[in-house]
Amino acid sequence: MIRKNKGLTLIEMLIVLVLASILLGALYRTLIGQQKAYAVQEQVVDTQQNVRAAIEQMVREIRMAGYRKDILASLGNINGFIYIITPVNNANHIGKSDDQITTIIAGKAITYKLQWDDQDPTLPVLVRDDHNGSGGQLIAKNIENLQFTYTLSDGTVTSSPANPETIRMVQVTITARTKMRDPDLRGDGYRRRQLTSLVEIRNLGL
Repeated sequence: MIRKNKGLTLIEMLIVLVLASILLGALYRTLIGQQKAYAVQEQVVDTQQNVRAAIEQMVREIRMAGYRKDILASLGNINGFIYIITPVNNANHIGKSDDQITTIIAGKAITYKLQWDDQDPTLPVLVRDDHNGSGGQLIAKNIENLQFTYTLSDGTVTSSPANPETIRMVQVTITARTKMRDPDLRGDGYRRRQLTSLVEIRNLGL
């Protein structure tokens, strides 16, 4: 008995190839989308951890301003905030007003400020300088803005206290952004995270 085996026609093969191409294209787009989302979320997490660690360290040391008054008294500085708070308007920091703060703890001056990174000049970095001659220590990268607001003993809130001795609280605000752009985000494409913390200066006004 003779059997007749039929194969695929050219039209059927073309249809299969078209359907397979559509399916592979959809899978490829899904994979690329997931990779982009993962990269963006990884950047956001890094930015959040970066700014959180920075503000926690700053708050811890600013809170201790004026600690060890016996040492400060020997230096002629009782409160620890005479000529210490130094607000600056630095136009070089991407057109924004960025502050720096210097806190005296047990006679040791510690300054937090923004400065440009020589290796990556796209954004300033937050540095901590304890004025020991070794220069600033890198605390956090990709910090877009740094702001300090001060509450005085009479309840006045200002960004530039005339008499630093009257400072009772310091509000620290740090804005960080991702290093790379998110193509799916409107605007300039950067995702930003901002943290604000209010620090009570425990050693002042005692």
